[in-house]
Amino acid sequence: MQPRNNSKEDSAPIEPAEFTFGGERAHRPENPIESVDNNQRRRSHWPTAIGVVLLCALVGVFWGLPRVVDKPQLRLGDTDKISVKAGGPIKSSQASPYSDAEIMQQRRNVQETLQDILALKEELLERRVEVWALEEFTAAEGLALEADGIYRNRQFLQALEKYREALQALQSLRESIPDRLEKHITEGNQALEKGNRAAAVAAFQLVLTISEHHPRGLKGLERADRLPLAWWNFIHGKAAYLEGNLDLAKNTLQKALSVDTETAPAKVLLKKVLQEITERNYQDAMSAGYAAIAGKRYASAKKYFTQAQKLKPDAKAPGIGLTQAHSGVERDEIDRLFRQARKEENREAWHAALLSYTTLVKKDASLVAAITGKARATARAQLDDKLQDLLKDPLTLGEQKRNSLARQVLADARTLNAQTPRLQQQIKDLEHALTQAMIPLPVRFKSDSSTHVTIYHVGRLGIFDRREIALKPGRYTAVGTREGYRDVRREFIVVPGKPVTEIVIQCADKINGVNNS
Repeated sequence: MQPRNNSKEDSAPIEPAEFTFGGERAHRPENPIESVDNNQRRRSHWPTAIGVVLLCALVGVFWGLPRVVDKPQLRLGDTDKISVKAGGPIKSSQASPYSDAEIMQQRRNVQETLQDILALKEELLERRVEVWALEEFTAAEGLALEADGIYRNRQFLQALEKYREALQALQSLRESIPDRLEKHITEGNQALEKGNRAAAVAAFQLVLTISEHHPRGLKGLERADRLPLAWWNFIHGKAAYLEGNLDLAKNTLQKALSVDTETAPAKVLLKKVLQEITERNYQDAMSAGYAAIAGKRYASAKKYFTQAQKLKPDAKAPGIGLTQAHSGVERDEIDRLFRQARKEENREAWHAALLSYTTLVKKDASLVAAITGKARATARAQLDDKLQDLLKDPLTLGEQKRNSLARQVLADARTLNAQTPRLQQQIKDLEHALTQAMIPLPVRFKSDSSTHVTIYHVGRLGIFDRREIALKPGRYTAVGTREGYRDVRREFIVVPGKPVTEIVIQCADKINGVNNS
């Protein structure tokens, strides 16, 4: 191995790389959280300063450091004191290639670590780390500066370890950002829930300092802007609730939530207020329902119990109340039908009474009064129909079958021995009609002594000029016949108590084509 050329240029002492870790040490502000306007003005100078510092550091590390370290100081005659221990001074008059390679690798590792440190430091400075983690950042910077000192003493391995500690500290700081954001967001939300606008603004501004466009941070600031009005309504809603004015409390709390839908205290209190309003309205409806039942206002009772059932669908009491109301309605309807049926009987409207009693039996087949009333109304309705039918056509009462039926119906009517006006009048009218139907009345006929006259159901009268016979009241048909002439037909009615106009019946229409001899 050839000894190294220890010229005058190489005999100069080796200086470590100048690493100032981004320039001057970060200055701790008196107040870590300044106003947004001050932060903006300060941040406008930071990128320039940081860029200059980083540029100097990179030049020192990548250009100056190799030029200094590539030519280590070797003293002639001291080759027997070379030490290859990590970071130890070189005491041998001749360097070992293995040791040189190891040192060069350590220096490269240092340079790589420094690159990571500088990149991470730049990222943290962009996030205004001096505002939200000054102590941790200063501690990490101190480790890096300490590593600089070790590096200058050519203890490269120890310096590398110290640089890595600094890198780890910065990495931990960056990795803590999500937790810090969550912590400050939680603090901001808690401040909003307590109505502390100043604390909420400070917390969310800190969130936006760490992450400039963080959605929840922006949203938190917006809520903080709306907090005074929302909180004012919440406070008044709470006061109304404590005074027992539930409706006013409900309206005011709803106004608070219309300003900020996420006002948690207003949400919680409004839910409680709505529950109490529901309970109040439920009790009012149940009370009104039972009061209506007591007053036999069953339709109103059903309305109130239905309202109560809608308010509390799982409650059993409204169903019981509705059953009682339905029962009351049924009782009222039954009473009404009984009253109606009795009125119809009193005025002898037997068919209407029969309909009312039939409806009652359908509603409750156990109603004895309805059953007997239906039977009574049925019999009287049938009798009334028969009487009305016979009186409707008294001229038929002279017929034997019709007369027998009328007498049977009259007997049935008399058997009832009812002193009702309609029945008594029907009996009287039928008796008179039967009497009149049996009294013959004289009827005069006129003919031409050439026509044969016959009366249906009475007999032949023969040929005559004038004739009078007695006929019972009724409808009759007289027929005249004569050879060579068209038959004639005359219908007439014999009305009780009323004389019959003379009936002319003679054949006068000669048939054409008949020979007369």
